[in-house]
Amino acid sequence: MRKRYFIATAILVVCLFAFASNPTKADYVSFVKDEITSEGHPFIGMFTSPLVNTFTSKQNYVLFSIYKTKFEDKGESMTAVGAFNNFYWINSPK
Repeated sequence: MRKRYFIATAILVVCLFAFASNPTKADYVSFVKDEITSEGHPFIGMFTSPLVNTFTSKQNYVLFSIYKTKFEDKGESMTAVGAFNNFYWINSPK
């Protein structure tokens, strides 16, 4: 019985931490800008923020979020999962 309480408490703590550390859209825009700048494109990185902010949609699942940036004229999209104040590429840019 004690083991069940411990496991339930551990799951609750992890879920509360995931809820509290779910990144925002502004965090995602900053992440994309930093990724572009770190790849050696500092000039392009300066103009990235408004474009990414405009073309990004966020699906919030409380414990994590999915960010999809789709540029309509090129037909390409970038998809990332945000959880625990980090981002993980699902469909990375080329």
